[in-house]
Amino acid sequence: MHSCDGCTVCCKVMKIRELDKPANTWCADCKIGVGCGVYETRPESCRVYECIWLQTQSLDKPIAVALRPDRSRVVIGTTNHGEDVVLYVTPERPDAWRRGEFARLVGEFKGRGIKVLVSCGDDLQVV
Repeated sequence: MHSCDGCTVCCKVMKIRELDKPANTWCADCKIGVGCGVYETRPESCRVYECIWLQTQSLDKPIAVALRPDRSRVVIGTTNHGEDVVLYVTPERPDAWRRGEFARLVGEFKGRGIKVLVSCGDDLQVV
């Protein structure tokens, strides 16, 4: 697992069932821009989660730094046992995934036959 290095966007856009935290609200334990305030005792779903951007950073061709969630405002995850990509966005920036370099990345995913979904709270749409 790699370091999030102060990125805390998933602490807002993701649901955390163990905490009954809905999507698009900051986790009460999040120190925004710093990290988790209860890191050692954080819920299991937080312990195991690593966004796709972070996962690619140790690969030969990582996803661009400009697309890091705290810069792009999009957290890239997967669903359907890793078969499909989910872009988690906030209601304040629902079109962030349609912009510049991110739009190109979405095009790459689709060009490789990867189904792309956009999640904005409880709303999930196929791109």
